[in-house]
Amino acid sequence: MIVVAEIGRTEVISLLIEKGADVNSTDRWGRTPLSDAHGIEHEEICKILKAHGGIDPMGLDSLTPCYEIDFTEVNMKDGTLIGEGAYGEVYLVKWRGTEVAAKTIRSSIASNEMVKKTFLKELALWQKLRHPNIVQFLGVLRHSNRLIFLTEYLCNGSLYDILRKRGRLDPPTAVAYALDIARGMNYLHQHKPHAIIHRDLTPRNVLQDEAGHLKVTDFGLSKIVQEKDFGYKMTGGTGSYRYMAPEVYRRESYGKSVDVFSFALIVHEMFQGGPSNKMETPEKVADRRAYEDSRPIMSSYIYPEPIRMLLRECWHKNPECRPTFEDIIVQLEMIQQGLQLKNGMGACCACYIL
Repeated sequence: MIVVAEIGRTEVISLLIEKGADVNSTDRWGRTPLSDAHGIEHEEICKILKAHGGIDPMGLDSLTPCYEIDFTEVNMKDGTLIGEGAYGEVYLVKWRGTEVAAKTIRSSIASNEMVKKTFLKELALWQKLRHPNIVQFLGVLRHSNRLIFLTEYLCNGSLYDILRKRGRLDPPTAVAYALDIARGMNYLHQHKPHAIIHRDLTPRNVLQDEAGHLKVTDFGLSKIVQEKDFGYKMTGGTGSYRYMAPEVYRRESYGKSVDVFSFALIVHEMFQGGPSNKMETPEKVADRRAYEDSRPIMSSYIYPEPIRMLLRECWHKNPECRPTFEDIIVQLEMIQQGLQLKNGMGACCACYIL
């Protein structure tokens, strides 16, 4: 029903309703067929759905669901290229005297109206989110022949950059970073009325602010690929395979636990200093995890036992056995307290010896 509403097939919508289809079925973002009909501005389908009790919990009745910024307020020509992702480039620009990040969507993607509307709906949801560990969305540039949106600029780069420069992190830092990510993800998973699943949680999608805290970004904005029967589908880029949960790789149904699996792999890399299987292609790694239950090796010399236990739970082959981020936060806080106590006792012993 939702796919049909997004495509704009009036006759199919009528037939589905006649056959008893649920007019208020929801997707993983909490959108209903009416939400998508509003998104593509299809008045006829909106009328049909409303006449049969259709509701729009996302409140996308407005023709401009995203906060729009006049294109003249940002000089893209003076922008500095600071990154390139699966769906476009990222520039450092100034908006009203403040440095912000301008993320562009590739013309090959943005030229498709249906795809463009899909991105705008993702951004409309993003702009409602407020949390210290979530990158703040600022708005979409208006009157642009390209699809460009602005977010806050985090000058310290991504967790990927941090690991590439510093290598293995000390346990207190790794646990503090893990808590930042877990808190941001817990906020997304507890979003009302429906949870937000990231599905592309990787070190490149975790950024660091000036205070040293990490923030999650780019949820729901993965690479778009065309599929034969369903128009366009959101998927992760090639590099994302390394952090992909087995059920996603196998194209099975999945839920919030896919983000928990990816989170565990990120925490593993913080203690390890990077991927433990760099010589293998991301696709090969994902294939072995999905079909051979392969998991990273954790040395007791590097990983504290509580961390090893937590990671094993998070990448359990049964998604229903993985903990929630709410549970993960509780465990990480206990681990953090233990590390602080251990370091404090070590300092006291050192002073006594001296």
